[in-house]
Amino acid sequence: MKRNILVFIIFVASFVSSCSLDEIVYSRMTEDDYYSNFSESDVPAAIGKLYSDLRLLYAGKNVHKRGCWLYTNEEVSDCWVTPKRGGVWYDAGRYYRLNQHKWKWTDSHILNNWRNAYSCINNCNRLLYEFSDKEIESVEDMTAEIRVARAFWYYVLCDMYGNVPIQTRYDVPADYLPETSQRQDVFDFVVGELEECIPHLKEKEYGRWDKPAASCLLAKCFLNAESWGVSVEGDAWEKVVELCDGIISSGKYSLEADYRSPFATDNRGSNEIVMAVCNDEVYDAEEPFRLHMWTMHSKYRYHHNTVTNFWGGCCATPEFAASYDPDDLRYEKSWFEGQLYDNTGAYTGKAGSPLYCDPWDSRDKGKLLCHTKEIPLFDGDALSTTGEAPGVRMQKYEIRVGALDRMGNDFVLFRYADVLFMKAEALYRKNGGVATQECCDLINSVRKRAFAEFTEDKKVTVAQLDDDRFLLECAWEFCQEGHRRQQLIRFGQFLTKEWFLHKPTGNSDRLLFPVPYEEILANPKLMQNPGYPKDPQQ
Repeated sequence: MKRNILVFIIFVASFVSSCSLDEIVYSRMTEDDYYSNFSESDVPAAIGKLYSDLRLLYAGKNVHKRGCWLYTNEEVSDCWVTPKRGGVWYDAGRYYRLNQHKWKWTDSHILNNWRNAYSCINNCNRLLYEFSDKEIESVEDMTAEIRVARAFWYYVLCDMYGNVPIQTRYDVPADYLPETSQRQDVFDFVVGELEECIPHLKEKEYGRWDKPAASCLLAKCFLNAESWGVSVEGDAWEKVVELCDGIISSGKYSLEADYRSPFATDNRGSNEIVMAVCNDEVYDAEEPFRLHMWTMHSKYRYHHNTVTNFWGGCCATPEFAASYDPDDLRYEKSWFEGQLYDNTGAYTGKAGSPLYCDPWDSRDKGKLLCHTKEIPLFDGDALSTTGEAPGVRMQKYEIRVGALDRMGNDFVLFRYADVLFMKAEALYRKNGGVATQECCDLINSVRKRAFAEFTEDKKVTVAQLDDDRFLLECAWEFCQEGHRRQQLIRFGQFLTKEWFLHKPTGNSDRLLFPVPYEEILANPKLMQNPGYPKDPQQ
């Protein structure tokens, strides 16, 4: 056997010595080859990063701690709270600081939202730079789509931080430091980009920045302009109505018969979704969508027969949970209330047995694991603390039987119900904050599916629709979708409303988040927002 191996080695050596080692590669495509053969079918792969980046809005490992758009914008609002539960879910006070509007410029939520946005903007600038000198098919349409994606992230920054740098170039010197632009300039940039690019977008393409999705984004810019303190050329409310009418009259979208359908496990292609961010429970391991894990108790796995465990933190505020009409189907389709049972029999050995607290705190020992609207606090704790069971849990996004530690439901960024509500709000504001029948008709067209019998007493009337009721209507329809902070600010209640563990301060500086400490430390040219520290040495 050894002799045969030796003969084989000698044969190979003599063969190699007699052959040319010049390599001929048949499977490698050069840059020139790639662009010379570039076609419409190559666009999705070329710009795929734009859409995977959108997952940073809500997905990632431990983003409930590090910060993401969804968690931050809901936690500072009146519908969603993360209370300290026994010895867990305090995490150095980060959730309470958000809830109580006492966040610091050093907090991870403040930093991560800023860096997420600029990381995505940098990717957009890189793609624009790479395609800037290429003579390829549909390059103008493709770059328009990239510019809209970039405009979206500036919309996020304009909303959350207000005054931020506008960076549109990728090829900058290594020592380049951008300067702060005023919120008005950021707003004007976003609006200008959208208005210029929308004509070049596709008519309808699920999960991409098409004409309706970009029009919805532009309508949101005009809808928030007044509360952002920026000026608009022309009538902002009329612009919102025109943009919404364009989407409505297109006939491309409609309300689902079931409120839950746009959030189902298999919601891809829902006719109500105007802009979705695609998820996959198998391939999204690096940036998992874990809303279900943030909220459900660890023993929910036995109640619902899932593969994953859960962490059991955030829930509805008691005030919001109690605000629903008893007949409103959206409550039970958005929140889980009641006793957990061992429906698998895997925990207790008997299927159907009630489950009890672990307990995470000795004061929970022997208590049934029952989620309630009320969140009673333990007596005598220096920090407001509750048990592991109180608070109704989020289930708007369907949690399938056998669920993994990442959800496959596509994330809903904009939907048709939002278009109808934006038009209603614009008409309401155009009429001086006084409801018209058209406003009520638009809201009632959405409310209708929320009731088994939509009788006259379930319809909102002109006499009922004031700021408080409008804000409630927004909450009942759009809770857990990331828009609540913005709604509270528009209706003037972000600084004045009281809710669980939150006492209003009236401090207008809190309408914006601070420029993060680490960013100012790295770039002294950045201007801090009013009311926050400016010197990293402070």
